[in-house]
Amino acid sequence: MKDSKLNLFGHYLNLAFFFFYRFKGNNYATMREYFAKVLISEVENFFPLYGKKVLDVGGARGEFCQVLAQKRSCDAINLDPNPGKYIWKNTYMGVADKIPFGNNEFDLVICRGVLEHIPTEKQQQSLNEMFRVTKKGGYSYILVPMWFNLKAGHHLAPFHLLPFESAKFLRRMIFRNKICGNSFADENLYKTTFSKTLRMISESKFKVITTKDTHFRLHFLTKIPLLREVLVPDVAFILKKE
Repeated sequence: MKDSKLNLFGHYLNLAFFFFYRFKGNNYATMREYFAKVLISEVENFFPLYGKKVLDVGGARGEFCQVLAQKRSCDAINLDPNPGKYIWKNTYMGVADKIPFGNNEFDLVICRGVLEHIPTEKQQQSLNEMFRVTKKGGYSYILVPMWFNLKAGHHLAPFHLLPFESAKFLRRMIFRNKICGNSFADENLYKTTFSKTLRMISESKFKVITTKDTHFRLHFLTKIPLLREVLVPDVAFILKKE
């Protein structure tokens, strides 16, 4: 399934369904499986995934690895600090800034929706580690939420753009969320922007092949400074190690 062949109408229907019902039943896992298929469509514009060795950094329960193995016969490894009840047997406990694998091991390294949960001082080292374990000529798929988009604050959205105490108060008053922390760091949230991510990618020595708007498919917005920081919920950076 090429990115150009993605059925946009069906995609938008899926987005709407997951927006309203993702936390009901098994829908959260179904959502992750769906976006794994989106990832396949995006990456395969550049290289085939059949039989490739893949590492998913921060892959939680392992849904992405499962789909990659089922759909493309990938040798997939899931890495997460707290995998919990993982569904993918080839799961290791580990952190992004100290990846427990050797140099040049993987054809594709995925890090999807993880950097914003890594302390700022460890983000660059995490990207450096992903570069280290990627094979020469291999690729990496890094997805990052844009902090100035209203969706990016996770359980503090859309108030994460305000000072923390204001965001905490409004979430409690409007959405009845119980938030115990006293800072964004306590809530495991760190600001990630397009410009900052681009600088870290450059420092890591990856080459940016393209950027994608994984939600609304308005990829041209990821090329426009300022607008991409506000209008794109999540940007996928497709990178190559040359």
